[in-house]
Amino acid sequence: MKKTLVILVAIAATALLQAGAFAAEKTPSEKGGPKWLYVTPTAKPPYHGVYDETMKCIDCHSYDGVDAYTSATMAMKKSVKGSMPRKEIEEAIAEALKGRGDHREIFVLATAYENKPLATVIEFVLDPKTFTFYAISEKQTEKLFQMDSNPNVSMAYVRHRTDFDYFGGALGVQIVGKAKLLTGVTGDEAEFIEGARVYLPTLPQPVPTSIQPPPLEDMINMMKGKKVITKVTPERIVILNRSFKDKGYHAVQIWTPEKKK
Repeated sequence: MKKTLVILVAIAATALLQAGAFAAEKTPSEKGGPKWLYVTPTAKPPYHGVYDETMKCIDCHSYDGVDAYTSATMAMKKSVKGSMPRKEIEEAIAEALKGRGDHREIFVLATAYENKPLATVIEFVLDPKTFTFYAISEKQTEKLFQMDSNPNVSMAYVRHRTDFDYFGGALGVQIVGKAKLLTGVTGDEAEFIEGARVYLPTLPQPVPTSIQPPPLEDMINMMKGKKVITKVTPERIVILNRSFKDKGYHAVQIWTPEKKK
């Protein structure tokens, strides 16, 4: 009896320890995040980006939700100096993501479900007129289930370099936004058609015959209810291009949609 009791106590103690360990994993960070994640401002390094002289180090070396590449680049959100005009930023983003001229590029799409992230390599097409991204997928893929549950997504694009000079010659784009899944049969037909008209012309076309390729509208009708179009509306686009510094700008620039009046 005593032996059985000792075993039960040991099992209970082990369970409590394990529960404590799992609970510790879920402990939220202190407000503002742990102090060790912050950069400690010191003397300005010689390679520091341009910024308004009235600014103090603490203006940028603090977390405010901006995910750029280093804490120092937060100056681009708070400093007029070094900021690129909006039209130039849009032109730079469209140029970086132009692909072969059809604005079709390969991205890494980050989604999440119940705090479990997933990174998927997927092609998106940018509509340069609206800065909306579209992709077409087969049904029943993991990323679609995740986006249906959680529409918050992030995308990343990096220009491949054969010389591997990803510091001096870096060119990358980061997108944060909301995803919407379109089927064309659930009250979203107009958006589905709009996305298909942007995406489908970028696909490799078969050798023309009497029946191929079918008219665009026929292709769209055949897709309804069978394919899923993912529409990503950006809330923020960050572009990194080292050549911006040659013009006196920050190497990193941020685009956000204009507020509706």
